[in-house]
Amino acid sequence: MSDLLLSVPHSVAGTPALDLVAFPGMGSGAAGFRGWRENLPHDWRFTVAVPPGRDGSYGQPFATDMAQLADDLAAALSCRRSGPDSPPLVLFGHSMGGLLALLVADRVRTDALVVAACPAPSALEPGAAASHAADVPLDEARLRTEVAAMITSAPGMESDVLDALDELADFAMPVVAADIRLMSTFRAPQEPVGCGIWALYGQQDAIDPASWSAQTTASSGMSVLPGSHFFVQEDPARAVTELRRCVAKLTGSAS
Repeated sequence: MSDLLLSVPHSVAGTPALDLVAFPGMGSGAAGFRGWRENLPHDWRFTVAVPPGRDGSYGQPFATDMAQLADDLAAALSCRRSGPDSPPLVLFGHSMGGLLALLVADRVRTDALVVAACPAPSALEPGAAASHAADVPLDEARLRTEVAAMITSAPGMESDVLDALDELADFAMPVVAADIRLMSTFRAPQEPVGCGIWALYGQQDAIDPASWSAQTTASSGMSVLPGSHFFVQEDPARAVTELRRCVAKLTGSAS
């Protein structure tokens, strides 16, 4: 199964200057980073971490424990950190993917973690995740409304796609419900990670910008970019530019 947790990487000739692994938000897969490959530096290797039950593992059982999923992803990535000449490893997580990326950074040697549209673990409301525990029924009517809102607010939705909103909601609901259950199992690492953490937020997002400095013993930073909760999809070029700024020291780049 571990080979299905990572998309086919965007390979480069020779040794990559940087190894970027992206973690999509709730209910999403590799499509959550559509448009990124075209904007990334040509010498970066780019992979998307895809939880079970979507993309290449569609139809497989969904993950039910976030710590176990982080274990599996860390194991799949560990081979990339096997030698002294391994390129810097950067994890980028959008929304819920930021929390999963944090857990992976706690398990595999990571050079930088960049989180987008994701509240810091210290800002999560106590008990909020537990309200979606496996033995608590989800409100299907409310969930359907929220899923429909997610679909209509996602960038690039054409009118003919929105005409099939009911069918799209039916298709997406099991994935979103599974991710809500998965979120209920999140527990922050007991100790701060050793890599730098940069937090990016959208100006029109409901999430209040907050530092992730408590989660790392290294440097941290925070930026607010134009856009909504989906700013990484609304303007991939801008998001990649900010990512490059965050990790410039790792690549020797001035930008």
